[in-house]
Amino acid sequence: MSTRSMSMFSRVAVAAAVAVATGVAAAAAPAAQAAPAAEAATAAGGHGTARPSKVVIVVVDALSREIVEKYDMKNVKALMRDQVNSPNAYLGHLGSVTVVTHNVITSGQLPKHMGWTDDGYRDVDGVLGPVGGFWTPSDWGKDEMFAVQKAAEYPKLADYLHAAKPGSKVYTVSPKAYAAWAFGGAGSDTILTFGSTVTCPDGQLYRAVDGVNVPDYLSKPCGQFYVHQLGSGAYDTSTYPASLYPLDGDRYTRGEDPAHPGGDVWAANAAIQIMKHDPTWSGLFVTMPGVDKAAHMWGSIDDKGGAVPATHLRDAAKVADYQVGRIIKQLKDSGEFDNTLVVLTADHGSVPGRNFYGTPGTGLDDGYYNWYYGESLNGSYLQPQEALQPLVATGNVGLTYSDSMLRAWLKDSSADKVKQAAAVISQMPGVSATWVRAGDRYGRVSPIRWDRMHNDGEKSWFGAHAQELVDTEAAAYGPEVIATLVDDTTYSVAGDHGGIQRRAQQIPIVFAGADLPRTDLAAPIRSVDIMPTILRTMGIAVTTPMDGIGYRLPGAAG
Repeated sequence: MSTRSMSMFSRVAVAAAVAVATGVAAAAAPAAQAAPAAEAATAAGGHGTARPSKVVIVVVDALSREIVEKYDMKNVKALMRDQVNSPNAYLGHLGSVTVVTHNVITSGQLPKHMGWTDDGYRDVDGVLGPVGGFWTPSDWGKDEMFAVQKAAEYPKLADYLHAAKPGSKVYTVSPKAYAAWAFGGAGSDTILTFGSTVTCPDGQLYRAVDGVNVPDYLSKPCGQFYVHQLGSGAYDTSTYPASLYPLDGDRYTRGEDPAHPGGDVWAANAAIQIMKHDPTWSGLFVTMPGVDKAAHMWGSIDDKGGAVPATHLRDAAKVADYQVGRIIKQLKDSGEFDNTLVVLTADHGSVPGRNFYGTPGTGLDDGYYNWYYGESLNGSYLQPQEALQPLVATGNVGLTYSDSMLRAWLKDSSADKVKQAAAVISQMPGVSATWVRAGDRYGRVSPIRWDRMHNDGEKSWFGAHAQELVDTEAAAYGPEVIATLVDDTTYSVAGDHGGIQRRAQQIPIVFAGADLPRTDLAAPIRSVDIMPTILRTMGIAVTTPMDGIGYRLPGAAG
């Protein structure tokens, strides 16, 4: 057994001991946290039924618990009320971004062990190209994403499901391609997303269906799952601040054509068709992007609405909530609900940029130049915002990623150069603390700016979680320097993700179906715990060490 494997077993064993000592639902070490797959068929479930043999994971992108409450998402709240809610859940890692969390959920690995930590990446092992080359993971295609996953040497949830139920199929549905590749991985039998723009017989431009092994009923040329590509004048999103990251056709919104609905409706329609067409499915992973897009464009919970309601957060939350209800209804109507473990969660929360340090910009998509600075092997971003200029002026920036947290990958990572970068970044507006990577953790190298935190709850959250969260990025392929930002602060777009703030971290994690009782899970479950908890509930033995804890759900066996 490798040193790393031994340390991971130790971490989970310690977590289990702490759970027992504190009265939290206990979790055994990985090798023993679930019954062997062969025993699953006879093991008792929540109310005496067999263990679930199917799993559905629904990720509502950027859905914080705050958004659930503010916009009264009735179907989501019903699941939280009537199924196994996790009131103490939180994301539990950095970066709290889409391209990271989708892989965390279906790998059980923290970013520091899964191959990439954030929406920036230094290729220290030459997996994708030149050793030391910089990349932006949200611009990876499936070949790059799958290669990095493979190099990190862990199975994904799809692999476990295939081993437990040979001949079954695993499907991944995501309008965002990079989320699809991360979520499903190479083991997913079918991955459904969007591809290039095409002209259909009606003379209009549509975004075509793309992915891996897409069945005919989902890929009919110019059919239901092709959505309108409306161009730069789409709806009202070419106005500031949405223009920083505007809608690009109907990929992320339902749109106005009921024959070609996009966004969350598209994702739910695909999921329902899969359940109807293929009784052999054992895993269905679905991402809904509408809440995320609206929150980015209009300032998250500060969105005041506008001329086109469908592009704004209130409508996005309503649409997402309705699609969650449709998926649950299909499971119940098909008689599969009690045989299926359903997980409802988010990939991060959403922070309003009330303190905004990006460049407003006048062009569409200028927000990308707020998010990134540097020359990566799959993108060039060389228009830094004014607040970032002091760091750029050092001449040592390889790549930065800035949203509600700042990260820097340096060309020269010698001790003196790292110290220089940390000193510069510490003086930037909105910074709460600066951290420098030292092996498998980050050391804080600046005072904590408590004076910049004007909310006692945020101060308490920082004290309880900052070190834990920052350390989850501590890998050689991660940034040398991280600067955490105070609440409601972004360097990027009107509403964003990325940081340690409560709004970024406090997400729903709900377990439903599988004949589970109406009882909360009191444990502080994190995204990384979802996969081992799924395996434990389904009675599937873990074969590779994970960072996550496999919790015993209330009323479930194991």
